[in-house]
Amino acid sequence: EVDGLSPWSQPLINWKYDQFASHRREFDPTALRQESDPERVAPEIPGYPRLGEEAAPRARALQLHARAGRPDLVVPDGELARYERAFAEFASVFPDAFYVSERGRFYPDDSADKGRFLSAGYHNVMGYYRDDRPLQELVLDDKGLARLDRLWDEFDFIADYTGRTWVQYFFNQSGEVNCDARRGFECRESGSERPSDAAVSATSVILQLRDAYLVKATANRANDPIASEAVRVHFQKIDNTLRRVERMRVDAEPLHLKALLVFAERAYRRPLTMPESEDLLAYYRSLREATGLSHLEAVRDSIVSILMAPDFLYRLDLVDVMSAPDAAPRPAVGRPAGAVEASGLSPYALANRLSYFLWSSMPDTELLDLAADGSLLDPGVLVVQARRMLKDQRVRGLATEFAGNWLDFRRFEQLNSVDRLRFPGFDGELRQAMFEEPVRMMEDALRQNRSVLDLIYGDYTFVNPILARHYGMPHGAGDETVWVRVDDADRYERGGLLPMAAFLTQSSPGLRTSPVKRGFWIVRRILGEMIPPPPPSVPELPADETTSIGSVREMLAQHRENPACAACHARFDAFGLAFEGYGPVGERRETDLAGRFVDARAEFPGGSVGEGLAGVQWYIQAHRQGDYVETLARKLLAFSLSRSLLLSDEPLIEQIRSTLEDQDFRIGALIETIIASPQFRNRRNPDFQFDQ
Repeated sequence: EVDGLSPWSQPLINWKYDQFASHRREFDPTALRQESDPERVAPEIPGYPRLGEEAAPRARALQLHARAGRPDLVVPDGELARYERAFAEFASVFPDAFYVSERGRFYPDDSADKGRFLSAGYHNVMGYYRDDRPLQELVLDDKGLARLDRLWDEFDFIADYTGRTWVQYFFNQSGEVNCDARRGFECRESGSERPSDAAVSATSVILQLRDAYLVKATANRANDPIASEAVRVHFQKIDNTLRRVERMRVDAEPLHLKALLVFAERAYRRPLTMPESEDLLAYYRSLREATGLSHLEAVRDSIVSILMAPDFLYRLDLVDVMSAPDAAPRPAVGRPAGAVEASGLSPYALANRLSYFLWSSMPDTELLDLAADGSLLDPGVLVVQARRMLKDQRVRGLATEFAGNWLDFRRFEQLNSVDRLRFPGFDGELRQAMFEEPVRMMEDALRQNRSVLDLIYGDYTFVNPILARHYGMPHGAGDETVWVRVDDADRYERGGLLPMAAFLTQSSPGLRTSPVKRGFWIVRRILGEMIPPPPPSVPELPADETTSIGSVREMLAQHRENPACAACHARFDAFGLAFEGYGPVGERRETDLAGRFVDARAEFPGGSVGEGLAGVQWYIQAHRQGDYVETLARKLLAFSLSRSLLLSDEPLIEQIRSTLEDQDFRIGALIETIIASPQFRNRRNPDFQFDQ
């Protein structure tokens, strides 16, 4: 304690922390007593210390109270020294703590207040205090010690906790050395004025404040002489740390600029040209020299400039600037000299096209390395990379983006058409699970190279406990993040894409089913039919099954009596009627919302009759499987090329269909045929025109 200073003065409180840390391996001999010594009386435990008061007396009283009446701390007469040596050896090998996970405001007695961890306030600065001496002394070798010291320096390098704590202390507490102690708490909360001739963190400012504290510590002879040493150690440690971190930052600047160029290469997904590197570094230097920004601010602005560049924001493999300067053009037969139909993509453009096709993300290091040496232009290498990438978990990007857009459920997570009062079980978690099911089905098909026919005829699906309960499956317990494959899903009228709740729900108006929308979704998205929009005068069906006079089937039959509607509805209504056994949120049902028994029989185009999911699957397999395979091929090819298909793509579509049939309709064969095609490996010339 120092007359005129708060017990919470930084030099004094840090000295106390040093004492706590340095005694972790020491044994308190007063804990033991001999048999002939009198019983110890448990002391009265003081109340919790008030703000600004010392907590050590309470901590000591609690410790003594715990020792009173402990027979295991009583030793035989004459054996005290031997027991003390044994206890001391034990305490040295097993310290009271290797680390402190919680540091309360009144550390070490944190029973009253565990504090605000790592708060800016100095009363919790112990959250940053280094207290690892037992680890250093008992466990680590010289190499480990050096590594640990480096980690602490890096922590301060990044968090700047010493600098921030010093600045806060300087402006909020350091003024107590010039303050009348009788002003109490108000005095402790006073700070110093900003120096006019130096930075707050300058050595001269730190040492000047140190000297003011030393005057305070020595002014009264009653002050503890340790106070002067505590003051010197405290301020010297701050100055040493700030200067060390300062040197680290200066030494790191060239490394940061190198990292900035590496970051730009990753952002642009290709090597930088020499002018690009020079321009980026010149921009950084202009920010430092002309604008006066700090190194950190200039690096931040440089990163912003990279993330605003067209090379980052756009895939330039889709336009002319990314074609290789030495790419071999393909002249059109019969055209005058100079007429070029397509040119080969550069290796980096091809890496980008492949990566964004299969991962919906940037190329990884292996792909960029193959682009760097040009080997990626080899179709065989390209196929090997595609097989590797399809096994990677990042193929989820293709499952989400392609399937979500092809099957039109990409925005299902924002669906709000379901009446929550009528269907209270449809909450955010169930909606998310519905969205996840087709993604996982497609991801499994891609990673396991399954048949594309499994997406339609498969008797399995993927559920988590939330979706399992909705489907009535026995996997309804456990963590909602755990997904399992259900191989006998046909027992629950599930399996494949068609009966998934996401598609059934988004095709329902909310209070009834819609065979029209469900059937249209199948023939449009699965079978690839182009159906014109309905005429504007088509009357709406009742919005609520509970208030409608007849069933949806009956109302739809009346609707088809209109000659203007009959032709189109004959093409898709049957598919939707076959799914009437599923309610507005995709739940299995026997009756509709009005209590009427549902009829899932349907007469498909051509006169075939089927019922439910099995009926639709049978009809597609018997009559429309080719349409489904071609639709999938067209959609995936367009997705891979990021453009609409052209007449010149028709031979490739035929090749895909033939390859799929020869290779058991494996989805890997579909993808490999696409990436090996000229369309995928080349860029079309936008100025080329065919002969009329």
